[in-house]
Amino acid sequence: MRNHRLLQILVAGTALFCTVLKSEEPVSHSEPQQPELTWCLDHFSGFHHYEDVAEPYGPSVDLMRELARRSGFTLRFTPRTTINRCFRLMEEGQVDLMSNLKFSEDRAKIMVLLPYETTIAESVFLLRSDKRPLTQFSQLKNLTVASIRGYLYSENTMQFIQQNRSHVAEVESIESGLEMLYRGRVAALISPTVSTSDAIFSTSSYQDRFRIAALNISTGNNAHINIGVSRQSQYIKLLPTIERHIKAMQTDGTVKRLYTDMVLSPRIKQLKAKPE
Repeated sequence: MRNHRLLQILVAGTALFCTVLKSEEPVSHSEPQQPELTWCLDHFSGFHHYEDVAEPYGPSVDLMRELARRSGFTLRFTPRTTINRCFRLMEEGQVDLMSNLKFSEDRAKIMVLLPYETTIAESVFLLRSDKRPLTQFSQLKNLTVASIRGYLYSENTMQFIQQNRSHVAEVESIESGLEMLYRGRVAALISPTVSTSDAIFSTSSYQDRFRIAALNISTGNNAHINIGVSRQSQYIKLLPTIERHIKAMQTDGTVKRLYTDMVLSPRIKQLKAKPE
């Protein structure tokens, strides 16, 4: 009986000791994880580079990272993904973000488009040895012209391409279009001005081989480039926050500092110089 009573006292004491010890242990306060939004992107010369690297880099990336920091989300990248596949993934809500997008009604159906800068019109690229003074679209009608598949051109250019499909060759990328022009397989390339200029100056064999025609493609209206947020994103509730910070980044000069000033290369002026 005495032994049984002693055992009860020992058990009670042990339980009390464990309770006191447990109460003195630090309580872990795990920080709530930030939402992870996935940016779908391909290589886009001059804006974001995604060749032979694990993560992209460039002005677009710097801008999107700053937007993520301010908006309170973690930015993830897809592997390098073609733009058409990105659109499908955005429509399905499997990715959340795209950038460097011009507006179209079809795009607006699957994503909310948030403008952050005005567009820079595409240009007509020629070999520098080609002395033709191209100033009007009508002068392109007798030439074999390359265009970039999937790229949303300005209204005037889209109209020209649609009306002259018989001698407009679609290519997969800026780089393949330049190579075709370089080898004389096409007479002209209609392509994004900044990215194509960057691709030219990044290739040693292309130096002094190309020029930009005098043809002015601008439609006269200030269209915008946009960041797209998938309407099916599980984080669509972040939309007002993202939009607010994009506007703030425009107002405080962040867009100009990280993006605009970096992509507007003065070397474009070299390509616009008249052939001698």
